[in-house]
Amino acid sequence: MNTAHRRTLLTLFAIAEGATGLGLVVAPSMLFVLLFEARPVASEAPLIARICGAALLALAAASWGARDADDRRRTLGLLVGVTLYNFLTTAVLAYSALVLEMIGILLWPAILYHAATSLWCLLAIWRAR
Repeated sequence: MNTAHRRTLLTLFAIAEGATGLGLVVAPSMLFVLLFEARPVASEAPLIARICGAALLALAAASWGARDADDRRRTLGLLVGVTLYNFLTTAVLAYSALVLEMIGILLWPAILYHAATSLWCLLAIWRAR
């Protein structure tokens, strides 16, 4: 895999998911409104969102740290995890839009971002093999 492409992919992913994770930790209700146009949420939702935010921050930190890694095998493992995360996130967000009809102003951009990142990761994995 081209080092410049891998570095760019992991850097952009780390920044985007780090910002999302921070938003979930600090202001989960605001993110709910922007993504899902959710009005009042269950009392446990912000707590769960903060845990998810912490996980996103950890994934962002791992991606940021792997940007310059020379170990192809470890980087490939991280890319597989990032790809899985993005595919599943695309599916869940699309479900919230198409089935649950929970559509905030940032939902479709988030769906497109995760779908594009999924494809970019797949391309990076394919090139690495």
